[in-house]
Amino acid sequence: MIKFTRLLFVFTTVVILLLTSCLKSTKPGIPESVRRTMEASGINQPELMRAMVRYSKPADSLKQKALYWLLANMHGNYSVSYRVEDTTGHKYIFSPQRYSDYARLKISWDSVERLVGPLSYHADSFLLDQQHITAAFLTGTIDTAFLAYRTFSWSRNYSFDLFCRWILPYRCANEKMEPFRSHFLKKYQPFLVKSDSLSVLEAALILNELVNTELGYKDSYNKEANVQSIQELEKNGYGNFYDLNIYKVKVLRSFGIAATMDYTPYLADTSYGYAWTTVILPDRSEFMLEFPQKVYNLQKPGRIAKVFRRTYEKDTTSLFAVKQTDQTTPPYLGHFYNSDITNPLNSKTVWMPYFRKTPYAYLAVFNDGNWHPVGWSAPKEALGTVFHQMGTDVVYLPVKQEKKKLYWLGPPFLLANDGSIRKFSPDFSREQKTMLTKTGPYQNLIPGVSYTLYLWNGNWSSLFSFTAKKSGVTVPLPTGGLYLLTNDDPLMRERIFSLSPQGHQIFH
Repeated sequence: MIKFTRLLFVFTTVVILLLTSCLKSTKPGIPESVRRTMEASGINQPELMRAMVRYSKPADSLKQKALYWLLANMHGNYSVSYRVEDTTGHKYIFSPQRYSDYARLKISWDSVERLVGPLSYHADSFLLDQQHITAAFLTGTIDTAFLAYRTFSWSRNYSFDLFCRWILPYRCANEKMEPFRSHFLKKYQPFLVKSDSLSVLEAALILNELVNTELGYKDSYNKEANVQSIQELEKNGYGNFYDLNIYKVKVLRSFGIAATMDYTPYLADTSYGYAWTTVILPDRSEFMLEFPQKVYNLQKPGRIAKVFRRTYEKDTTSLFAVKQTDQTTPPYLGHFYNSDITNPLNSKTVWMPYFRKTPYAYLAVFNDGNWHPVGWSAPKEALGTVFHQMGTDVVYLPVKQEKKKLYWLGPPFLLANDGSIRKFSPDFSREQKTMLTKTGPYQNLIPGVSYTLYLWNGNWSSLFSFTAKKSGVTVPLPTGGLYLLTNDDPLMRERIFSLSPQGHQIFH
């Protein structure tokens, strides 16, 4: 036994030396994209080489191609965990499990901010995959993915390209790496009776229903920046849309079903974002999996400005692939690879002037009381600033980001369904009488409650405060403005609005 172990060690060492030689060689063999990942792996390079040794035999040529695909796209994939800090670096914990809903968590968050100032998220740990992944994890991922690929009848219909892109990847977002396929196969396979007779979609719908029965959406998790692990989510029973869909994607991939997470980072007419799981069928058609209606407080997507698809594969059109590593960019846009899959039939191109000394410009939507970027563009002197495929019937604010602060680049505007733009710029020389009766489409004024009316004029400027009457209040307002009427609702159900020619509130 000792002699065999020594022989195996010698053999492995020789193969690793040969692979090292191949990495330095310019002859065909290991793809250049794989070599770049190996070079960036630092002291973890032997682990990647051990995985390559595992699939060096001719009989494993397809698994070797799968390994090369993972390695070629590994650069830029990472795990991150966040902490909440004040400006002095003191940490705060807001465990979603402690709060019955988002409103109570938000009240607690706001009370802390009133005492210590603004709270923000900071990266607690940042682990690049190529520098931390192990050979055992890589080969385990490939072996179990191929097991599903060859076991289930529906999976055999996928091309190798679709298998690599949407079944093989071991991560869906920036969650910590964890093996999941064996766990889910053991957990859910008994429910797939007569699996040989099921289609891809039939199997996906069964698995989706099983997950929906076990796990639920709870809005107290909406301010949690860290993705729950599989064990945490199964223990808690609840998560936000990202938790639930990352889990679903992994369940589907475990059964050889191509799946990914699509999302809109911030809805354009309400609070929060929305994410869902998309099943990719062998013929490349797609099917969106829904949450059941019974999920408490579920927010269905409202107006959508942009839709992105989270990818493991390097998408060279994504901001993450284009920007310099040290450039600060908004969350959900420049922090990982994604593909812009906004429906071109329901979107329009926005042309804006050239913004000098602005590497990237953004279009932001109003969500949860603040402006949040959802689309990006690299201004060019010859072309100006072009934003492709922006959702219509949405109000946008053009902004730039310096460090972590946003600065507006022009007035907000409404992008109409026909592609025309209506800019909001208050004209104080012309006023119209307006009856204020609501703070949002579904929130009437409450008699006896104090409200403040704000006007956007480069920032939110207070116009006046009043106590609501049963019939509302009639006031003269400058035409052409964008307004916000609030009574400090912690859920920020209040929405921005403009005025119709008749002086009625039009909410956006």
